[in-house]
Amino acid sequence: MNERILSIYIGNNSKELLGCENDAIMFYNLKQDSKKYLLIDKEVTFSNLEKIFKHNNTSHNLLIYFSGHGYYDGNLQFADNIIIKPLKIYESINNHFINNLNIYFILDCCYSGSFPLIKNFQKIKNVYILASCKENQKSLESIVTYIPENFSLIKPKIYKKIYTTTNEYYNTIIVGAFTFNLIKLIKENNLIDITSWFLLENKVIWKKLEKIINQKITIIK
Repeated sequence: MNERILSIYIGNNSKELLGCENDAIMFYNLKQDSKKYLLIDKEVTFSNLEKIFKHNNTSHNLLIYFSGHGYYDGNLQFADNIIIKPLKIYESINNHFINNLNIYFILDCCYSGSFPLIKNFQKIKNVYILASCKENQKSLESIVTYIPENFSLIKPKIYKKIYTTTNEYYNTIIVGAFTFNLIKLIKENNLIDITSWFLLENKVIWKKLEKIINQKITIIK
């Protein structure tokens, strides 16, 4: 990769989803050559997203990671139940950035496979989408053991303590099954350069991920 990628990690918890912020924090903590931003809790607004676009508009590589509610038509739910359409995101990107932009979307949400690939905008060169499931599937959350090395910069929201027979305990957290296992595979295979994921001809890694989470991921490019 010739230049640092601009990475934006968005995690939007809700009453039904409790691990989305942890998902975004895990990705933010992942070591990589990028200029990165984290949007969680009340910060998950479209105006905050556009502020990041505005102040980094000379980048040629943009990664947007999203964990939260997704809908059949590719819409994403931001804070305060605001629904953001994919076209609005594309239009804002095209309005703010310079020419020859590569966009990488990673989506851990229900129906994420329905998020459209649109690259007929003037400034957008390529679009790549890695979705946690097909357009008619739901993503899953899991309770996992807290692994400190996944949260070296920012700590997660702890779910609860699990006590053992010796009265010792370990902390558990709620995470997206797709995101947690994707990060595990990233580390095992040294796939720190995110842009390379979408160029992999060897699909063994993706098949392994599908088997672990028991759902079909979608790669669109």
